[in-house]
Amino acid sequence: MRNPKSILSLFSFLLITMFLLAIVGCNQKPDPPTVTMYSPERLEIGQAVVEGWNCSFCHTPQIEAPDGKLMPDPKRLMSGHPADEEVPTVPDMIISSPEWMEFLDNLDSTVWATDDMLVFSANLTPDDNTGIGTWTEVEFVETIREGRHRGIERRIKYPMPWRELSELSDEELLSVYEYLMSLEPVNNKVPESIVLFR
Repeated sequence: MRNPKSILSLFSFLLITMFLLAIVGCNQKPDPPTVTMYSPERLEIGQAVVEGWNCSFCHTPQIEAPDGKLMPDPKRLMSGHPADEEVPTVPDMIISSPEWMEFLDNLDSTVWATDDMLVFSANLTPDDNTGIGTWTEVEFVETIREGRHRGIERRIKYPMPWRELSELSDEELLSVYEYLMSLEPVNNKVPESIVLFR
């Protein structure tokens, strides 16, 4: 039979050890967030594709430059139609009429009107909640290749030139993905497209 004193001593030692481990664990700093490193070559290719296709024109809100001309807002690069911007009222007029063309000309570059729909450009920044931050490379490439929104069957709407973009090589599309994921995340929930009843 074991000595009760030795059992009590062992129990006390275990309690003190557990207490000290708990204190040490509470004082430890959390691991720093993981930073994904992308290859400079892919970033360069991705940026060239995005700039070559002028993606920023539709996907970046514009601001007035010092010279009075409009320019992409560098703080909201590729963040899509601003959530806080008023949705334009579509006039009831004949499509392709001079009045309709004037209406189109006055729209912000992040919104497009067809004969039956208002379409708002998507947030392509790596924001987890409102952008493409949770997308995988495969999901991004499949979305462009198939012209369908991630996770749903709905087609990507005009004027997004997904058919033409789908002809890019895998390397080019993966480079675009990496470039977009390297941008500053912008929390901006883009409005859903609006069906026009005319």
